Amino acid sequence: MDQDKQFKLALNQCKTINLKKMKIDTFLLVIHFLLKDYKKIDPNKTTNPTTICASKEEILFINNSVANLKSYLENNIIISDTLFSIFKEQNKSLIFDKLSRNLEPMKIYYKYLINTFSSRLKNGSDWIPELLAFSLIYNYKKEHNKSFLSYPELEKLPIEKIVNIYNKNNLELKKRISQKNGTSVWKIKTNIDEMYNVSELMVMKYLNYTYKINPSRKSKIRDKRKKH
Repeated sequence: MDQDKQFKLALNQCKTINLKKMKIDTFLLVIHFLLKDYKKIDPNKTTNPTTICASKEEILFINNSVANLKSYLENNIIISDTLFSIFKEQNKSLIFDKLSRNLEPMKIYYKYLINTFSSRLKNGSDWIPELLAFSLIYNYKKEHNKSFLSYPELEKLPIEKIVNIYNKNNLELKKRISQKNGTSVWKIKTNIDEMYNVSELMVMKYLNYTYKINPSRKSKIRDKRKKH
């Protein structure tokens, strides 16, 4: 990660306060945060149940998709490490104080998304960070007809191809559980299903969430007008 690049992105974000852009960027920030937790799969040694019937080419495709998307986001949006380092340095200089005040909406958006995610994830459950990240993108674009027009690489991301790999493996996983336990395939819920459900909830709630400006925060412009 290029720290100078990240700092420039933070400065550019604060040139004009655009809540719509901040909301989209925070959504992508959370996706990057999830991708950081991805453990690269060895296509020659995998015993991962989420890729039990994936071909070597499909596993390599997932590995590359995660790496490429993570790198792209690091070069185009503020990531969580940068955001919270700015707030940590808030009292150390005027520029960090200004940045932290201007980036406050992103901090609030981030906490809202993470809290929504945490409230649904069962304690001790095996979550699949990269699938949750890809599912968020899929749900946002395909289920809610939203786009990432400011980020052309995201528009070109073959999200359906990625999700279909997990769909295929999910069905195979359910068949194996069904054969082992004698349970109907349609009654079986896997961790893959849980990621789909969590992503659906996160996107739905986030799209309906509105950042509320702190009423206790006074406008400097208003204060100046009052003095005249």
